[in-house]
Amino acid sequence: MTKRRRRIPIEDETKYPLERIVWVDSCEPGVNAEVELDGVPEVQTIVQVGHLVKECENAVSIAGAWKPELRTLDYVITIPKVAIVQRDRLSIKR
Repeated sequence: MTKRRRRIPIEDETKYPLERIVWVDSCEPGVNAEVELDGVPEVQTIVQVGHLVKECENAVSIAGAWKPELRTLDYVITIPKVAIVQRDRLSIKR
């Protein structure tokens, strides 16, 4: 008999809300020796979507996944707030 997975309660889903964060990050050329001025890269724009797991005055931490039964997080990145250009809270539709 197959074990049924329990559905995540709504209160657990709101513990780590979904967010879409657009932010800028540094970039370097693939070969970084004796770069000509026209070879200097621009900053790169990154769109990150995930669960907001931590926020402080200077940064937010987003997890790509979380495992409620194990109480662990996966694929976590901490983004400095000064690098964020747009931030949106996403809703879960049932």
